[in-house]
Amino acid sequence: LPQHRPVMNELDNKVAIITGASKGIGKSIAIRFAAEGCRVVLVSRTESALQQVAQEIEEQGGIALAYAADVTDPVDVNQVVERTISEFGQVDILVNNAAVIHPVINVVDFELVEWERIITGNLTSVFLMSRAVLPQLIKQQSGHIINVSSIGGRRGGKGRSAYRASKAALINFTETLAAEVCEQGIL
Repeated sequence: LPQHRPVMNELDNKVAIITGASKGIGKSIAIRFAAEGCRVVLVSRTESALQQVAQEIEEQGGIALAYAADVTDPVDVNQVVERTISEFGQVDILVNNAAVIHPVINVVDFELVEWERIITGNLTSVFLMSRAVLPQLIKQQSGHIINVSSIGGRRGGKGRSAYRASKAALINFTETLAAEVCEQGIL
């Protein structure tokens, strides 16, 4: 019988920071990355939910660090990146998945404070996380930044102005960032 050599997985020994990792898409990404050999840093505002995800990953043999943080706060964001580098010595992947949505509200009834909460949560947070991790990725001359948008970023919809505007801007930000960092090995 032919000998089978273990296949090296692309995520083996990589380190990923995943925002919005306490539930939904972010949780699924974290569990899958960990199953593929990636060490994951779980970020969300809800400590208890993060600890449950970390425990699930560790029970399956993965390595997870839970970090309760507000990705709209520059201090929290910088601490997440600093702690990740301190703990693991590197960052290879950033998944900007955290997002907020609003109820159906027509523009005429939209309060500025709610508009700003959505734009900050869905767009400014991605800028802050990306900016914080970029010096490490540039130093390594490698890495990936994955920004999770929505089909809502490609077309408008009644009562969804802030959410869809933030997701459209996120798509453009992602394309712009890619153009800035591709020559440094960052995809």
